[in-house]
Amino acid sequence: MERMVVLRPSGKAAEGESDAAVLPSWEAFTASQTNPLGFYLDGWAAQALHQLAEQVRHSAWWSLPVLVSPASADAPPLSDGLKSFSDALAVCERALAVRRSVRIDPASLYLDERVLYFLYLRERAELQPLCDRHSPLLYRYPLVEALAHSGEDVAACLEALARRRLLEPSTLIDRTRHCRSCGCAHLHYLDVCPHCSSLQIHKAASLHCFSCGHVAREDDFKDDAALVCPKSSVALRHIGVDYDRPLTQYACGSCHHAFMETSVLARCLDCGATHQPSALDVREIATLRLSALGRAALRAGQIQESMAALDTQNHVEPAQFRRMLDWALATQSRHAEMRLGLMLVQFQNTAQVIEAQGAARVFLMLDEFAHRLHALLRTSDITTRTQEELLWLLLPFSNPQGLEDRLKNALADLSTHTGGAALRVRIRHLQIPGDLCTGDHAAQLMARLQDGD
Repeated sequence: MERMVVLRPSGKAAEGESDAAVLPSWEAFTASQTNPLGFYLDGWAAQALHQLAEQVRHSAWWSLPVLVSPASADAPPLSDGLKSFSDALAVCERALAVRRSVRIDPASLYLDERVLYFLYLRERAELQPLCDRHSPLLYRYPLVEALAHSGEDVAACLEALARRRLLEPSTLIDRTRHCRSCGCAHLHYLDVCPHCSSLQIHKAASLHCFSCGHVAREDDFKDDAALVCPKSSVALRHIGVDYDRPLTQYACGSCHHAFMETSVLARCLDCGATHQPSALDVREIATLRLSALGRAALRAGQIQESMAALDTQNHVEPAQFRRMLDWALATQSRHAEMRLGLMLVQFQNTAQVIEAQGAARVFLMLDEFAHRLHALLRTSDITTRTQEELLWLLLPFSNPQGLEDRLKNALADLSTHTGGAALRVRIRHLQIPGDLCTGDHAAQLMARLQDGD
């Protein structure tokens, strides 16, 4: 029978705790062989609270609720918050009822399953991001890190769960910008010359010659004690008549250009790559909660059997995809310069490879393929899936042959690195208007690709 475990330095029970196991330390609990319903922490300093919560999450009882007495100032991030003992008992009893309803062995779960299972046991639970300047991504999720075993990639796990739509964002916390080369969020912004990108810039007073319109540093106009335009050689005697002083400008010591505004470059502090700020990856940092799809997948035991990893951030429902394709065809009929590609990626032997290698390994391959696909697609490209293994791509002003070649290379690379049976994929595409027939519409084009005609 499960009992509430109260960890209190004194080891003495308080009023209302007669049925609980009250113990003075974590070591005393592990030696007691108590079957815990949940954990209640009372009377500990902040550091001890953090240590106890971490010990629970790293133990065989990682999924159980950990509640903290309201007498504590703050609850550690790995706990389930501040509660009175009676409220904590109610939370733990509800979690027990949910555990019994799903019949899942917590010891046999992969990291993504542990994350979903943890959230499933808790009503309205969310994963909270923590800003950490030592983290390469600037934000991290301490709870998921605590649930991870050695060698498991927390960031990749959360990204995959979000792509599969098993987790969904709840409250937006921040937006971060990341290096396109290595993904690091630690960036240094530099003011540089807009003409030559040199760092050798400084503020300098400038003059504007009315005679020829030349604008340059004031030092360039000086000729002995007089001011003379270096371009027109006109003597500048009277301000407001011969010349004026525009707003403060910058001058470049490398190319000697004068300019009003600097350009800005972002330099990655990790790999040293430089990018225009507009070229950085922008990511939204939010609290994460279990989606309806994730809840259903957990109950059905199909977490590892979801092709939703192929749904990119530009994914739309099939009906909307067909409407957008019809709109693009109508636009192309009026504007001949518009080009677009339609591509079908069909996974042909997924079931056989799952049988040979197991679902977990195959869908990790699909996750990696989806990650590479996302890197190749532009913000204007649209995707959908009409069946579990049929992925469609609408590619405005794009060469689908080039994308097809890169996708085939990515699949070949994945098969080489994972070994065993390879995923067999058929990729077909149409280039519009070249492959367009009179009267073609979205449904006809998609049927032509799917049938292979």
